[in-house]
This record gives sequence, C-alpha cells and structure tokens, in this order.
Amino acid sequence: MKMPGYWPIKEVVVFKPVFKPLSLALLTTAFVALMGCKCRIAAASQLDAQALKVFTSEMQQTLQRSVALADTGEQIGVVLLVVNLNRQSAPTRCQVKKAPLKYDALLPYDEKPSNYQALASLVESLCWTTIYPTVPAGLYDQHGNVAVQAPIIVALPRASQASGTPRRRANAQRQFFWEHLLRDQSVSSIGTASVFYEANALGKVDGCLVQLSPYPLRTDAFRLDGHLQAELNNRCMQLDLSRMPGFVADEHGRAKGSSVVDYAPWKVGRQ
Repeated sequence: MKMPGYWPIKEVVVFKPVFKPLSLALLTTAFVALMGCKCRIAAASQLDAQALKVFTSEMQQTLQRSVALADTGEQIGVVLLVVNLNRQSAPTRCQVKKAPLKYDALLPYDEKPSNYQALASLVESLCWTTIYPTVPAGLYDQHGNVAVQAPIIVALPRASQASGTPRRRANAQRQFFWEHLLRDQSVSSIGTASVFYEANALGKVDGCLVQLSPYPLRTDAFRLDGHLQAELNNRCMQLDLSRMPGFVADEHGRAKGSSVVDYAPWKVGRQ
C-alpha cells in the first residue's frame, strides 16, 4: 500500500555513509540563525502589541471627544466598548458592555453615575459616527479587520451640559448643521465642513460660506469636492436659522456665527 508522502519501495540499496558531522562552527552558525529568526518574530510581536496599545489609546481619546461634542445632557459613567474597524478605519461593529468595577475608580469621586442604558446607547451611537485614526497595517487580521476593546470613561456633569451653557449651545448648533446640511449627503472622503453664516433677525440667511478642509487625524483621506461644497452652500442659504438652538440677533437685527461639522462616508445617513 502506498503511504502518503512516500514512494513505493522496490528494492533496498545500502549506501555507505558519505556525510560528516557538522563542525562546531557550522552548528554555532545554525543556532545563531535560528535564534535570530525567533528574536525577529518576538520583536515583531512586541511591536504589534505596542502599536495596538497606542492605537487603543488614540481610539479612546477620539471617541471621548465625540462624546464631549455630542448634544446631550448629563452623562457620568464608564462602559466597555468593542469596536471592529476595516481597512478604511471605518467601524463595522460597535458593541457596548458593562465595564469591570475597577474602572469606576477612574470616575470623578464627587459625581454620581447617570443612567447606564442612556450612556450605553449614547456611546454605541457615537461609535458608529466617529472618525477614527488610521489603523496601523500590522494590526489587521487575514480578513482585513481589527478588533479593539477598551473602557470609555464619560464625565459630562450637569453644570457643563446644561442647555444654557455655551458648550451645550455650540454642540446643539453643530448638530443642527449636521442634520440640515450633511446628514443625507453622499460623501466619498473624510473631511471637515466649516460653516460661516449671516442672517437677519427672523433667521433668514443673507450670506453663507461653507469651506471644506482635511480632518486632522485623516488628512490622507480628504478629497476636495467642488460639487459637495456648492451643494452645501446652496442648502445653507435656504436655512431658517430661527429654528437653530441658541439663535439670537444683535441690537442691529443681525446674527453672525460659525460652526464646524466633520463628515465621513460611514457617518452619512445617521443621526
């Protein structure tokens, strides 16, 4: 019977040994080469681990910035986020879990945690619309994905998130421009839209300028889109700014202001 990996035996021929034992020098060379190979593998593994650690930290900071810029009330707490990113660093999975109790020690000691379900829903929603840093190439698996799990600490106390504060008003206005200018647009790159407007006391827009520029963390993914810019300018001129949160005209009956909105292909179509 033919065994896998072996030729059938027809006859046995006896040879006299013609090889010599490897010299000590050759053995040493082979051992050093093998050790060098193992060291390179270990070094590569350590580099990947360090790259993942750095990227996870950057991802946490980026998502916490998204939370800070969201139009939301008081939010205090910590969640464990699992996010999968593809080769465009776009999210393909966002799942929020309860974080281990040890992370509660990182919250402000004088602030009581807010409703967990509301916080979890907020973080998961923002996970899908956040623009993440570029994933290091060595972190991708064979399918072109990378999974990151990290605690997300949220500390937005009532004092800073009250509806009348400048911070909350700016966040609400940013959301207003996102919903009315960009949310249903088709975009093919990542960037930032800066909106400069002027209106009368009734909120009718007299002048509007929308400028597109690269998003700081993803400058390589920006493409200047003249059609998109023209469409945004046109839409801005049609806005009724009296419906915008915090709209106020000055003593001359004029209202001027600006807002900045980030955009990416995976953000459009979402709130």
